Amino acid sequence: MNVIETHIEKILTHYTQGEHYELLKKAKEIYTELTGKLDEESDEYELRMNSFNDWFIFNFRRENDRRIIDDYIFEFKIDDDLARSFHNINYSLFSFLKTNLKKQIVLKDILHDKKIALSKSLKHFGMVQDDLFVGRSIEHDGETYLLKGMCPLPGNILSNLKKQSKKVRKLNSHEEEEKFLLELERLKIKSLNYGHIDANKIFIFK
Repeated sequence: MNVIETHIEKILTHYTQGEHYELLKKAKEIYTELTGKLDEESDEYELRMNSFNDWFIFNFRRENDRRIIDDYIFEFKIDDDLARSFHNINYSLFSFLKTNLKKQIVLKDILHDKKIALSKSLKHFGMVQDDLFVGRSIEHDGETYLLKGMCPLPGNILSNLKKQSKKVRKLNSHEEEEKFLLELERLKIKSLNYGHIDANKIFIFK
């Protein structure tokens, strides 16, 4: 477990029980409204829960506009370098490019049009070349880590997603990026529920 995973485990332990439980329930309801409902028996249910956990910590905002990560940084007096890393989480659409000569997994950040080499500490990725997914990366102390929450997407929609990513990128808005990525998660759930329909007929954007 790397340093980022250690902190996220601590956050989830502290902020999902006791006085925080009602907030967690409210967040789950909102996340389900935004992305749809997935059967608990689905093979992808655990991945979805990981995606929810990451959204709950880094994206869900309460009425006072504060996030769980803001509370954690303040309450546990997190040092400035780590706090800066947590405040600059990269929520994006990725594809798996290759493993380089340094034995690092290399991703293409499609939404932000750049390549990312992950920390060597990531040994098992569970995806093959050109696989697409929505997820989050974080840079800290010279290393880039991938968070557990990953939403795999159908590979045959890459061309469509590249075009839409370019449109969203031009808006230069974190809010629009988040809206787009949550929409991808919603459409993924829809594609699972309507598996007989070509994904290109589901992943349609206005």
